[in-house]
Amino acid sequence: MKNLLSLLPLLFAACGLDINLLEGQWQAIAFYENGQDAPAPLDSIAISFWADSHYEFRTIGFYREAGPFRVADSFLFLTDTTAKQPKERALKILFLSADTLKLQMEKAGQGQVLFLKKI
Repeated sequence: MKNLLSLLPLLFAACGLDINLLEGQWQAIAFYENGQDAPAPLDSIAISFWADSHYEFRTIGFYREAGPFRVADSFLFLTDTTAKQPKERALKILFLSADTLKLQMEKAGQGQVLFLKKI
């Protein structure tokens, strides 16, 4: 029992997100809304994270936002400073590995999940 208790800090650390894995460029590969495949121009949806805690989200020719980001627990907080009134929004990180990112968000009461791969 004593040996098991000494392993608890390691187990909790292993469950935490390695936010260093966020750094880089990510390309959308799937998008779901309310559990259903949603039509979206996936090849034009991308997000980049830099080591200085800034991000840029863009869709080719349609939309761009950028600003600082932070991670707390399993939530990714993005603050769009390109808007006249900067706004922070929270996305839930469902999965993060060296090459895969799965984000959960909500828009107009609709649950959305975005799958991205690192490029």
